[in-house]
Amino acid sequence: MNTEQISKVADSLLDEESIVSTFQPDDESPFPIDALPSPLREMAESVSDAYDAPIDLAAPQTLSAVSCCLGKGVSLTTNHPDPTYGLLYMFLATRPGVAKSNVSKCLIKPLKEHQIWMRKSYKESTEKRLIQENEEGGKIKKVTKQDIEREIDKSLPTIIVEHYTQEGLANTLSHNDEYLAMVSTDVSGVIDALRGSKANGCFQGEILLKGYSGESYDCNNKNAKDEHLEEIRLSINWLGTIDTLKVFASDHQINNRGLLSRFCFAEIDKPVPFARVGRKVLDRTIQETWSRFLTELLVKYWRNNNEPIEEVQASDEAIELGVDFRNEFVTQQDLFGDLSSLGDRWTENAWRIALILHVSKHPHAPSRHELSQGTMSSAIRIMRWFIGRELACVEEFKGHDPTIMECKGRVFSYLKDNGACTMRKLHRSAGLKKTQYKLMYNWVRHGELVMWNASKCNKPSPTFALVGDDRIPINVELITDP
Repeated sequence: MNTEQISKVADSLLDEESIVSTFQPDDESPFPIDALPSPLREMAESVSDAYDAPIDLAAPQTLSAVSCCLGKGVSLTTNHPDPTYGLLYMFLATRPGVAKSNVSKCLIKPLKEHQIWMRKSYKESTEKRLIQENEEGGKIKKVTKQDIEREIDKSLPTIIVEHYTQEGLANTLSHNDEYLAMVSTDVSGVIDALRGSKANGCFQGEILLKGYSGESYDCNNKNAKDEHLEEIRLSINWLGTIDTLKVFASDHQINNRGLLSRFCFAEIDKPVPFARVGRKVLDRTIQETWSRFLTELLVKYWRNNNEPIEEVQASDEAIELGVDFRNEFVTQQDLFGDLSSLGDRWTENAWRIALILHVSKHPHAPSRHELSQGTMSSAIRIMRWFIGRELACVEEFKGHDPTIMECKGRVFSYLKDNGACTMRKLHRSAGLKKTQYKLMYNWVRHGELVMWNASKCNKPSPTFALVGDDRIPINVELITDP
């Protein structure tokens, strides 16, 4: 996929004469909060109120938090021969300062606390085992902290990881029943690594592709321990800026390999709220209920250790809704042209959301209840909200080129740190390529940079600075239309 293709398809979707699709760009409709069961809905509303955060941010985050807890311990049987797991790939983007870190921190706090408890227990049990082995072997040497750490190595129980290399992620997965949750509130570095910034531009998302579908993975990098993973599973909860989502959604490797279609992604372009004088607190009862709810899910499902998977059956009516939803897209697939692959996983993600809703309604014994028509209907409503946001993102990002954003980031950062610079200096020191010189003139025309000729001879010396930089010489004559 390239930006020209995105532009053509987005234009065709907006052309009044060609619109017959029931899937439309929509970044205005609010998240269907009433589709969430009470543990999720009440927590989303409480967090949204306490942190002045958009409900469109908080509500999907509750789904992702539950998804992180389910691991491989509970599955859903539909009309597809393979089981479905409630593991979502989610990427939400906001402006800076819209409380996304606070929301995420609050919602996943029970996961981090449970991870701390598990690791402490694991270290204590390792210490007891080493002491017992010493006693049985007649050794009198005291077990030290270094002995414990050496014995544990990288086998600590892990629920959440943030940044990763494929090799490191494979190694951690091998110690955790081949399941992990990836959670990050500043995903720009993760996206750079995914796009191969440290691997000569080679795509580094193979393990993410396999983690969505539960495929095997082999790691035999010469610098890494050989790993064979039989059935890896991942859930992903990424939060970032709108610019980072632009880079992610427009990258040809991410699109062509099918990674984008696996994500439920949305731009939540809400303004930074005004500060208020009142004292804002989270409802303690709701917070404690949320903590118990997630902890019980973790204990029951996270680290299955080859125990029988709890299997939920979808009702015939729910399956019929899923089939209708899938066929609705199939009949309209040609309207999306080169973007048709974007909808490949919409139905599967709807089933995953449905399982999350079902487990949230019946956390103690989900397999004793069929996944109902009502639950599937709610899941499809939520999925339609994501679809509207995804198509709106594609529309907004048409013409976007991630290489331009990277260039702009380098140049603007260099100008901020060093003040006015000539084109030649930006080429030498800021990585500005000669093929990108015209971008500098465009940014001048758009009012983002100022420009003047600093040459004292016949040969021009175009010089640039950020608008408003107080280091700009007073006596220069600015060029506004280069």
